[in-house]
Amino acid sequence: MKLLNLFVDESGSDNPKKGISKCYIVCGCLVSEYKRDELKIHADQIKFKYWGRTDIVFHSREIGRKEGDFSILKDKKIYQDFQNDLFNFLSLASVQLLVVLVNHKDAIKQNWNSQKIYKETAGVLIKNFILALLAIGESRGKLIVESASAEKDFVFHKTAGYFLSNGIKELNISYKDVQNVLTEISFVSKKNYDIEEQIADLLAFGAKL
Repeated sequence: MKLLNLFVDESGSDNPKKGISKCYIVCGCLVSEYKRDELKIHADQIKFKYWGRTDIVFHSREIGRKEGDFSILKDKKIYQDFQNDLFNFLSLASVQLLVVLVNHKDAIKQNWNSQKIYKETAGVLIKNFILALLAIGESRGKLIVESASAEKDFVFHKTAGYFLSNGIKELNISYKDVQNVLTEISFVSKKNYDIEEQIADLLAFGAKL
């Protein structure tokens, strides 16, 4: 039985009428359970190389702004070396991505608000995760969401519960089929130091670009 995890992070403003971002992105990093230790070891090697410790969170905003722990990147040589190491790590990482993007201009035209955006993006992401698990076969999956707010967390929990109770009717997938593959949903913070959440954050920024 294959054990798979989908780590979920977001990027951009969830309110189409506020903020400077042109889109809202939800990014899922899909990784096999047995690959997690390998990812962490490689990431920790980079962190120890530049900071002498491993309790560093790769966060796209701080990296881009070269602030906080990443103020060392103001040194051009260090920045170039770090960039090479990080890109090499990401290119070799045994992960797959599930990305959902909402264009703010289109959302405004359709009168979408933040709540509607949460509902639609969570629905697409979780549905595709379920379909991926079914397509792979002999697999079970855990959904791990970076906690953002009570409202967003509730939408993810409610959406997962809907599929677990109703299945995917338009594709003739029963609730029993869903319950066989989607076994858990949990919420974590950046302080959990999951490298998969950090990868989701980095590649959500890449998807926006």
